Amino acid sequence: MTRLIGIYRREAKAQILSTLRMPQFLIPSVALPVTFYAIFGIAFANGNPAVSKWLLATYAIFAAIGPAMFGFGAGIATEREAGLIELKRASPMPSGAYVAGKLAASCATALLALCAIAGVALLAGVTMAPWRWASVMALGVASAVPFALIGLNVGLRLGAQAATAVANFLFLGFSILGGLWFPLARMPGWLTKAAWAMPSFHLGQLSLALAGMAPPRDTLAHVSILLAICAVASVGAWTAWRRDVA
Repeated sequence: MTRLIGIYRREAKAQILSTLRMPQFLIPSVALPVTFYAIFGIAFANGNPAVSKWLLATYAIFAAIGPAMFGFGAGIATEREAGLIELKRASPMPSGAYVAGKLAASCATALLALCAIAGVALLAGVTMAPWRWASVMALGVASAVPFALIGLNVGLRLGAQAATAVANFLFLGFSILGGLWFPLARMPGWLTKAAWAMPSFHLGQLSLALAGMAPPRDTLAHVSILLAICAVASVGAWTAWRRDVA
């Protein structure tokens, strides 16, 4: 067991270091959510801390989408075409270590973006109890999991170019339909109903509740739907992985 844990730890470290050495991936993944938050959370908030706090909660989820979707969706598809995954499979390393390492890299990138967003929020005058700060940040990092599972399906089923296009489409769809950029109440009613199919919507609602910006209603429903999405995505990814092996 100790040896297995060591393998997972080393692969996670390698994937994180590899991500940190890829500025073409790291900079957009961190800079994009921070820049958007600075524009909408400060410039458009007109000095209203409540708006800045509301957007802090939703952008904590938005920060996890990019690293997960592009690290798994486009990244794994590219490595598949280059034969790198086949090389990993030929090694004695457990298959799960590769996926776990990718997930660790996505979570680490999301954490960097979250820390930067939190710094901007503090400058904007956002104040919360320490446990709320910790809860929102922790949920933001954990949000990488469902998006990564969805991205894994994309990366294992499509070529590099197609996976990049689909990852971009899902990135925008999850952000807009999930109500992360602006309240769903300002959107047509049918979009509000469609939001319930988006993991970003449920994560955003949970984040708003943790930040004290929304009542903690429908929590069980949000968590249940998120678990169902993760289960379906996990089965799909496992099926695609086994098919690829065969």
